Amino acid sequence: MRTYKGKVMTKLFRTMIVVWLASLAQVAVASPGQDSVNVYLRNAGKLLLAKKYPQAQELYQDVLRLDPDNFEAIKNLGVIYSALGDQKQARANFERAYAIDSSEAELNNNLGVLCSNEGNSTEAIRYFESAVRLDSNSAVYLTNLGQEYSKINRRSKAIEALQRAHRLKPDSPLILFSLGSNFAAVDMLDSAEVYFDQSAAAGGATGQLFYFLGTVKRRLGKLEEAEQSFMRALSIDPKHKDCLQSLGMLYASQHRYAQAAEQARRLVAMDSAYYAAWILLGASYALQDKTAQADTILRKLFVVDSSLGFQMLDFITEQHRKRQGRDK
Repeated sequence: MRTYKGKVMTKLFRTMIVVWLASLAQVAVASPGQDSVNVYLRNAGKLLLAKKYPQAQELYQDVLRLDPDNFEAIKNLGVIYSALGDQKQARANFERAYAIDSSEAELNNNLGVLCSNEGNSTEAIRYFESAVRLDSNSAVYLTNLGQEYSKINRRSKAIEALQRAHRLKPDSPLILFSLGSNFAAVDMLDSAEVYFDQSAAAGGATGQLFYFLGTVKRRLGKLEEAEQSFMRALSIDPKHKDCLQSLGMLYASQHRYAQAAEQARRLVAMDSAYYAAWILLGASYALQDKTAQADTILRKLFVVDSSLGFQMLDFITEQHRKRQGRDK
C-alpha cells in the first residue's frame, strides 16, 4: 500500500513565475524599432498573464523579429511553450535566455521546474538553489527546492528549505502540507499532525491531505480522529483506493469486521486486481464466520499467488490472537 513517504504533491504545485507587467514597461536605450518592441512586450505581457498563450506567443515572436536577442521575449516564450506542453521548445528558449543572462532568479526557477518535470532532480536542485541564492525572499523558489529534495528523500534539506518558505508565507496550504509529509516520512508524527492540521485550516482540504492526516493519527493511536480524517478524505475523493484500504484496516483493528468488509468490497469493485483488499475482504468474512465467502476468496488468492493466500490466513490468525487477548 502506498503511503505518504513516496509522495510528494509535485505536478500540481510547481510554479513558473511570469514576468510582471512593471518589468515589461522598462524602456531600453532608444534604437530603431525600440518603441514597437516596448509596445509588443507590454501587450504580450498582458496576454501572458491572462493565459492567452497563442496571442502572446505571436507578439513575442514579433519582438524577436525586431530584436533577436531580447531576453524577456525569449524567456517568456519558454514559459508559453512549457504551458502548451512543448517541453523541447521550452528548454531551447530557456537555455537561450540563460546564455544571455544566467543571473536571473526567475529563469533559474523555470529551468528547475523543467528539469523536475523531466525527472532530473540533480539539475533541478542546482537551478532551484541558484534561484534561491539570487532571491532568498521567494517562498516559491524555496518551496520548489524543498519539494525537489523530498523527491530524492533528502528530508533534512527538504525540511530546511520548506521551513524557510513557511516563515515567508506562513498560511500557504501547500507549504504546510509539504512540511507535514516530510515530518511524517521521518516518523516525527506529532510535527506532521500539526502541519497537516494547519494545512487543512488554511484551506488545503484535499482528499490526499486528509488521507495523510488519518494515517498519522492512526499511527499516533488516535483512532477515532483517524476514522474521521479518512471519512473526510473519502467524502472529497470517494475513489481514493489507499484511503479505502486504510479505513478498512482501521475497522479490522477495532474488530469491526462488517465495516471492514464494506470498505474492501467498494475497493475490489473499483479495482479487481487490488489484492490487499481481497485479503481484507476474505479475512473479514472469515472473522464474521461467513466461511463459504471466505473460502471462495481464499481459493481465488491461492490461484493468483499462493503467498496472497497465506497472507490472508496469517491476517485471520493475527486477528484471532488480538481478539483473544482483548477478551482476557
